[in-house]
Amino acid sequence: MEKEPEILKIGENYESRPDGTLVYKSPILSKDGFEVVRIEETAIANHTPILKEQRIVDNGVEQTEELLFDVRRAGRMWGVVPVTLKDVLSQTPNIKFGAACRIFLERGAKNRYSEAMQIQCENALHTTVYQHTGYAMINGQRVFLNGNNSVTAEGLTDGYSVQMEGKLDRYGFTAERHDSRYKTLLMDLSKVAPKPLIYTALAYSFLTPLNAMLQEIGFEPRFILYFVGKTGSQKSTVANLFLSFFGIFRETESAPISFKDTPNAAEKAMGLLNSTLTLLDDRIPSTTKGVKDQMERMEQSVARAIGDRAGRARMNANGSLKSVYRPVCNLIITAEEAYSNVGESAIARSISCELRPGDVKLPELTAVQQRASELNECMSEYIQYVIANWDTIAEKLKPLFLELRDKAQIGGHGRLAVAVAHLQIGMTVMCDWLESVNVLTSEQSDTLKAQSWDIFLALSAEQNRRIYEEKPVKLFLNAVKELLDRGEIRFSDLTAECPSYKPVGYVDEYFYYCYPDTIYSEVRKFYAAQDLNFPLGKTALFQQLAIDKLIETDKNQTTKAKWITNSSGKKRSRLLWLRKDALEDKEENE
Repeated sequence: MEKEPEILKIGENYESRPDGTLVYKSPILSKDGFEVVRIEETAIANHTPILKEQRIVDNGVEQTEELLFDVRRAGRMWGVVPVTLKDVLSQTPNIKFGAACRIFLERGAKNRYSEAMQIQCENALHTTVYQHTGYAMINGQRVFLNGNNSVTAEGLTDGYSVQMEGKLDRYGFTAERHDSRYKTLLMDLSKVAPKPLIYTALAYSFLTPLNAMLQEIGFEPRFILYFVGKTGSQKSTVANLFLSFFGIFRETESAPISFKDTPNAAEKAMGLLNSTLTLLDDRIPSTTKGVKDQMERMEQSVARAIGDRAGRARMNANGSLKSVYRPVCNLIITAEEAYSNVGESAIARSISCELRPGDVKLPELTAVQQRASELNECMSEYIQYVIANWDTIAEKLKPLFLELRDKAQIGGHGRLAVAVAHLQIGMTVMCDWLESVNVLTSEQSDTLKAQSWDIFLALSAEQNRRIYEEKPVKLFLNAVKELLDRGEIRFSDLTAECPSYKPVGYVDEYFYYCYPDTIYSEVRKFYAAQDLNFPLGKTALFQQLAIDKLIETDKNQTTKAKWITNSSGKKRSRLLWLRKDALEDKEENE
């Protein structure tokens, strides 16, 4: 025989009937006020919210209280619904429970309903749910939070509730331990792709848990790692393999951050993924302006966020500031070409590793993919080592960073010297850990550090070359010069009669007077014909031309008025005054 639903008491004055009706029981006293004559019962609602859990939700930026109520109605429980204290105290405290859950129209019913919910919270125990990864000080203990299992100085623990939402729910540490995990990390992984990519990505991955420590001493990493390659080069697959250090990621699943996401969503994700590696996948060339602009905005946004290590302050409708998610992760971007329209400074704060068709060895890749959880095991052990030796590691990081940065700068590696130093720190601390668990000898560790240093310096040198050669101003001047030489664009002499052709501007002894939109469009088309993206927007390009004193400006404007005589008479136009010697003595200006 099925058990009848029981009456549930809520405090002294409320009860939930078997059908779910919430009832307020009011004692009616005798005239002298000393004796209860009867109990008057008033039905408040056709359902009862039953408290299941009271918890604090911590997203790394703010803590909010969340109340989880199950709904008892029509003789059954209908499922848990999260509400806030604000919801409970509102004029519609039942609104989260659905249209079928009514509060009756009795006077004071809403207040009684809210009181019944609050009474259940009085003695309820609070639990804490974390919605971010990375380090937190909890009860005086440093913990690295991650899904499934977190890490302390003593090792893995499932004692902390970490609930990442949406595409971030694949982050987590496995509790498994395989004897082959170190071989997978050091030998098998290195066979998957060329060493420059593997060593760089490995160093970047093991640098990531040091971000918080480096921030404390004022040397937080501020660069992005690019995997560049055409479709079929396996760049996304390899990137997912490195994400497996922090979770389980498969190529068939969408990346944690996508070019289809909004910049705000990407910024939030990068803020929640504290001291964790993430991926923005997959920027492809697009002939559709809307799609191309969307991708450029996304790339510009994440490049700025990582480069500044700061979120954008935004306001709520009531004028208060929204929560700011500071990006604290390290980021890999996969793309078919190294950079979109991100600007020269952003290019200088990135490291690019190229994958050509055939670079990735598919049998070796498949073998490591099947054991990706072993990479995950290694990272949790490494983080345990970092936590257990936090003060010792932190003490040596500052002088080590300064030494490595100075060595890279002496070698002529400019702004990328900082990125080189950070990569070498990631590799150094990883090797130190492997020495501590007797996986590497001291000699083997020194050899690996030396090899990686040479690789990072070589990448930096190549990157510096590209920064110089692909400097937007230089690219612009080169394009204009070649287009002129080919006769594909023409400037009309200011002293000549109206030409029969359509000029891109005018010329005299000192300046090329360019129609701004026209000359920029021609340059973009010039590079598009070579299947290349011009790396800077019009406004930013003209500003850089002004900074380099290659154009004449007017009251902080990059264009300047000029009177032009044409078939319709004299006309005043705002033009780009490009110095003639910028093209004629191009090499000198470089």
